Formats: sequence, structure tokens, C-alpha cells
Amino acid sequence: MVQELKTGDLVLCKVGYFPPWPAVVFPQRLLRNDVYRKRRPNCIAVCFFNDPTYYWEQPHKLRPFEPKMAENFLQQEASTSQEDLIEAYRQAQSFSSLEDFIVSRLKEEDRFGELKEELNRETILPGEDPFMSKAESKKRKSIPTNTRSKNKRSIKPEEEEEEEQEQENRNINDTQSSVADDKDDSAKLSRSNNTNNNKKRKRSKLDRSRKVEISLLIRRRLQQNLVQRDSPPSKQEILDSHKLLNKISENLACDPPFFDIDALRESKLHKLLKVIVNDPDLDEFHHICKDILIHWVDIIAELKAEKLANDQKQQQQQQQPQDHAPTETTIV
Repeated sequence: MVQELKTGDLVLCKVGYFPPWPAVVFPQRLLRNDVYRKRRPNCIAVCFFNDPTYYWEQPHKLRPFEPKMAENFLQQEASTSQEDLIEAYRQAQSFSSLEDFIVSRLKEEDRFGELKEELNRETILPGEDPFMSKAESKKRKSIPTNTRSKNKRSIKPEEEEEEEQEQENRNINDTQSSVADDKDDSAKLSRSNNTNNNKKRKRSKLDRSRKVEISLLIRRRLQQNLVQRDSPPSKQEILDSHKLLNKISENLACDPPFFDIDALRESKLHKLLKVIVNDPDLDEFHHICKDILIHWVDIIAELKAEKLANDQKQQQQQQQPQDHAPTETTIV
């Protein structure tokens, strides 16, 4: 029987080709707005240790994190080069309470106003329903405790239904439908084949969405750490940037590739690496950035050809009305 997860539970979450990472099941009402907007149907939010990111995942894909896992991992992997993952396990091992974790996280995100308001209203306790949305959470707080317990399984308010429906429409391509049991009846063979093809297409869209999401996240963090700034990066930002670039490098040999043409087209990660290479103040990152760009040379060439074709097409469309302009003037 699958354990029912609650907020504050520790889990291992695997994203793409990265190793399983310790994380906390996070209450939706305290998520940043940009994270909350990415809600996916049937998914709950987790927040990673030793990493500023959140992720939406289906509960059955999350593995409960046990204290023995941290002990075993730290004993076996202490000598490896995955320092960020080792630190994540250490932080998970020393996890004290959900409230302490959230207070620390919201301070890191400069959300002091939200934090003060939340702590003044109530103590942050674990054990909430991780599917509870922000709107539903506000409504439940306005309902007396006795009434709430009696109507625990009641139908959700119309506003909540509408909000969830809108979110489902936005994320329909990210939804993974459940697999129906196949029948041996030959009359249903054609429909079964069509269903399998649809499932493969949905899975492909989901995989692509995750690749693009991770690529965008890496680009944003590198950009904030090294490029979009008025002062030199701190030691922590430099260390964080090295870890991110090493993660890219470690996943270059994946087959099929993790950083494929879709990921680079959407994230423009290769363009950011070129900016870093051309900045003499970031010379400690030049070697690894050049190695990554060399590995991506074919994809970059394909993207350039794609852009050239689009530019030519757009230019032709812009010139087309001008070609007819003299004729119209003559008629007038």
C-alpha cells in the first residue's frame, strides 16, 4: 500500500537524469507565485534540500526518505565528487521541523512580509493535505473547526473548481493519464493501438517539458549568479555556478540527449555560455563552457539554420505588401 504523503514529509525526488534528491513535501499556500502557477493536475510540490528549486510530481513517483538512507549514502558516497548531493543528504538528516525549513527558505527568497504574516496568523505545522490549493486553504481557515471536520470530504467550492479546471487546461500537455487494462477482445485492437500511441505522445511531451523546465532553471541561475549583476559574484554564487556547469557536463553523454534541440531552443542556454566565455572576468568558467559548447556544436548549427530560415521567411512576408504597393498607387 502506497503511503499517503503529507506536508513536511521527506522524500526522494528524481528529475530527469539527475540522481534522486532529498526534498520536503511543501504546502501550496506558501509557494512563490511563479512556482504556484506551474501547478500540474495530480501533482504535489516538493522543495529540495541544498537547492533553491521546487518541483511538481505525482506522489506515487516520490520515495519516502528514511533516516537510514542518509546514513548509508553518507557512508558510501562521502568520497565522491557530488558535494552538492552529499550536502543535501546532510541537511535532510538534520531536518528538525517543517516550520524551521520554511522560515529559512522564505528568508532566502526575501519573502519577509509573507513570513511575518504567516507566523503571526498561526504556527506552521506538518500533516496538511499537499493537494490543498491557496484558494482552498484560505476558505478552510475561515470555516470553524467543527464544521470543517464534518465536511472534510465535501464538494469543493465553485471558485476552487474553476481554478483547478483552468490549471488543468494550462497544463494538459503535462498530464500523464493512467494506463487502462488491455482487453484481449480483437474488436478493440484498433482502439487499443490508438490509445498506446496517444500515451507515448503524452509521455514524450512530459519528458520534453521537464527538460525545458530544467534547462530554463539552470540558465536563470547562471545568469543571476554571473551575468546580471552590478558587483562581483560571491564565493557561494561562484561555487553554485560551478556545480550547475558540472551538472550540464555530466549529462552530455546521455542517450537520448538531455540537453537536446528543444531544450536549447527554449532556454538559449548556449547563448549564455558564449556570454560567459567572452567575459574575461569569468575566466575560471571558460574551459568548461567551451567544452560544453563544442559538444553542442551540431545542435547550435541546426538552431542557426532554423533561425536563418525563419528570418528569410519573415523578410519575404514583409516585402510582399511592398511589391504590390506601386500597382495600388497607379490605380488610385
